Amino acid sequence: MDDHGNNSQSASSTYQIAGNQVVLLSRKPVPISPKVPPGPSRIVLLAAGGLPTFADDGDVDIRGVKGVRITSGPAALPMMSPSTASEATNGVEIIVGEAQNITIQRGQTTLAQMIEMTPEGITLQCGSTPTSPKIEMTPEGITLSAGGGTSCITLDVNGMVVIEGLTVRINGDTVVAINS
Repeated sequence: MDDHGNNSQSASSTYQIAGNQVVLLSRKPVPISPKVPPGPSRIVLLAAGGLPTFADDGDVDIRGVKGVRITSGPAALPMMSPSTASEATNGVEIIVGEAQNITIQRGQTTLAQMIEMTPEGITLQCGSTPTSPKIEMTPEGITLSAGGGTSCITLDVNGMVVIEGLTVRINGDTVVAINS
């Protein structure tokens, strides 16, 4: 360990830690020391590959035979933050605090697809340009849009359906009745 409290260990082959329960904890120094520079509490899992680019291969495998639970939120406050563990986990759970977001994105180009859950609602989008098709769900309703909103179907919680577009076609082999 150096004068700043840093400790580094490495292995040329496999480095393994085993135990019935293994906990990795990142926290501020206790007691507070003027020798330790302030910084965020962080745990990084990185499989970087090899020299010269550290980008040729690298996998992080996470598996729980019964389940994997990923949580985020403020410090454990009853009824305010998700518990880090649950006996009911059966599969994969991603749970965040009420004010936080969950974003799943595939790709970095204008063709990227994204699912985002925020306190305001859920958005599914195919592409990152303003004209990309998307579905937005909020407590007020659902909007399906394409072409930057030039084609749009909105369904609200009061039973209102609005269809907008440069051309609207209704095709079918059944009888269409419009009741007012």
